[in-house]
Amino acid sequence: MPGLLRRARTESERQRRATEWLRWFSGDSTELSYRRELARVTGLQPQLAWELVQDLAPLLVDRVPATLGVPVLLATSVLVADLPKPTEASWTLLAATLEELEPAHARTVLETLALGWQACSGAIGNEERQRFIRTELQRTIRRLVASDAPGIDALTALLTAFEGDSDRHSGSAILKDT
Repeated sequence: MPGLLRRARTESERQRRATEWLRWFSGDSTELSYRRELARVTGLQPQLAWELVQDLAPLLVDRVPATLGVPVLLATSVLVADLPKPTEASWTLLAATLEELEPAHARTVLETLALGWQACSGAIGNEERQRFIRTELQRTIRRLVASDAPGIDALTALLTAFEGDSDRHSGSAILKDT
C-alpha cells in the first residue's frame, strides 16, 4: 500500500494535533502489541493473524493503541469486503479518518468501528456483521455531520463513493439514509 499522504499543516498545527492525538490515543501501539492482540482476538497463530492485516496495520501502528486498533482493522475489513478493491477502500477509509478528522472525532469513528466489531463478534456471517457495523457507523457519521465536525466532509464523500461501488456490486450501502 502507498504511504500515508498527510495534509500540509503549519508547525503550530502539527504541534497542536500531536498534543491532541496523545490526549485521545494513549496506550501500547507497537507492532508487537498489535500482533499479540490480533492473536488474542482472532485465536489464530500470531504470524497468520498479522498476515491478514499487514497491509492496513501500518496506518494504526505507533498511532492508535492495539486494543482499539485491532478491532478497527477487523471491522473495516468486514465493512468494505464487498467493494471491488477492499484493501484500497479500507486504506482510504482509515487514512481519511486519521488525517482529515480532528483527533477527538477520529477517536469517535474508530471507537464506533471497534465497538461495532466487538458487539457483533457472535454474528454468524460477514453480511450480518457488515450490516451491524454499517448501522453503527451511519449513526456516528450523522452525529458528526450534525455537529459540523471539521473534516467530516471528506469522510462522508468517501463513504458515499463506497456506497455507489457497493450498490453496483452487491446491493448494500454504507451511508444509506445519512
